Amino acid sequence: MPVMGMQVAKARRAEAVFSRVLSEVKPSAVEAAATVAGVNAVMHRLKGIVDRGVELKVVGSIARGTNLKGDSDVDIFVLFHKKTKQEELVRKGLAYGKRLASGPGDRYEIKYAEHPYIRLYLRELGVRIDLVPALRIGSIEEMGTTVDRTPLHADFINSSLSGRQRDEVRVLKQLLKAHHIYGAEVKIGGFTGYLCEILVYQYGSLLGLLEAAAAFAPPVVLDPKSRRRLSDQALVKRFNSSFIVIDPVDPGRNVAAGVSTESLARFVLVAREFVKEPSMRCFYGSGFPSPSARSLVARFLKESGLSLYLVSLKVPDKSEDVVWPQLRKMANMVAETAARYDYRVYLAIQWVSGTRGCMLFLAPSGGAGARLLRGPDVFMGQEATDAFLMEHRTAIGPIMKGSTVCMVERNRYKDMESLLSAFVSGRLIRGRKDVRMAGARLFVDRMPAGLSEEAYSEIKKHVAV
Repeated sequence: MPVMGMQVAKARRAEAVFSRVLSEVKPSAVEAAATVAGVNAVMHRLKGIVDRGVELKVVGSIARGTNLKGDSDVDIFVLFHKKTKQEELVRKGLAYGKRLASGPGDRYEIKYAEHPYIRLYLRELGVRIDLVPALRIGSIEEMGTTVDRTPLHADFINSSLSGRQRDEVRVLKQLLKAHHIYGAEVKIGGFTGYLCEILVYQYGSLLGLLEAAAAFAPPVVLDPKSRRRLSDQALVKRFNSSFIVIDPVDPGRNVAAGVSTESLARFVLVAREFVKEPSMRCFYGSGFPSPSARSLVARFLKESGLSLYLVSLKVPDKSEDVVWPQLRKMANMVAETAARYDYRVYLAIQWVSGTRGCMLFLAPSGGAGARLLRGPDVFMGQEATDAFLMEHRTAIGPIMKGSTVCMVERNRYKDMESLLSAFVSGRLIRGRKDVRMAGARLFVDRMPAGLSEEAYSEIKKHVAV
């Protein structure tokens, strides 16, 4: 059924696009059957391991029927009586997992959310399993930790979404992936799978969601339980967010809390583009062959008139969610410092490549031999003016800009490259806790071996090239 406000012919084209995308991202019948067989085998083995009274529940996108092709990872919650102490819950849950991963080639890792859980790699079955101990609760009031809430999410989605809507969630995930705004990782700040499911439920269809999103203007406050958009400044203040999607399972939680302003803005632009002209182009990037990455970067720089500055340094073997925010903070500090010396950074991008951390800056080439220092307004009083002139007594001036007192000072850095050279040497900004400048290297308008493809891919996430 066409969405109100969209022409019938255009709505049909949109549905045709969705259908084609779905055929490419939905698991085949063979893959789905293999996944079910793997899950059943794991559940059968687990039932022979867990204590009596412990319940096993498959959750996540596989259980909800919204997983994409190739996504065969399984989330199994081990549910204990709600009066079980957390220490016992964790101890037993991890022990069950270790016993399950006892075959040749099997292995496990201890992971951490609000409390530890275990990730299993079962060689014989060819699946990765997250085994998560939690309390068995019937309502949010019984929740011990936020982990306990996840099975309630699965119950809500399974009882609320139709088969068609589940497929449309798959299509939505592909759309968000194509524009690099899918995933809760801090470097992405994007939409989670559960948020995708809730948004399709809120608007009844993917087309309805996209048409609504095309007109989003923050603050956006959605209440999926009533399927209404609210005008409630108290909620905006309470959640301290301009994009709020109230969890239908837990009214005290904002499902969209991790979505950055940039990710929301990108989603609005994508929605506008698709609603204006439904096309497969919105769902897939143009792509590029690896050998062409270096030349594509060079062409982009030539056409944009910008210079590329890449700082590469060694980072510790820690989670990217730990290292990446430190790289981002350092890159932002570089951009802010550059602005103080009259150099404008148009785009700062960070990523982790193995044991290397990368900070890429796009900025105009050329130098600024001097910079203008703006002081106080003359009419603020003599004390303020005298203090400014004394502070910059070695500069040239004063120069009047209207009633503002200014001075001209020789720039400490003759160009962006010299400023970044100071950064790489550690003179400009000190390193962070886990990211040090020792051994850092600067590349100007060129790529070190092996980084061209990653650099171009990262640029494409931020610029339509």
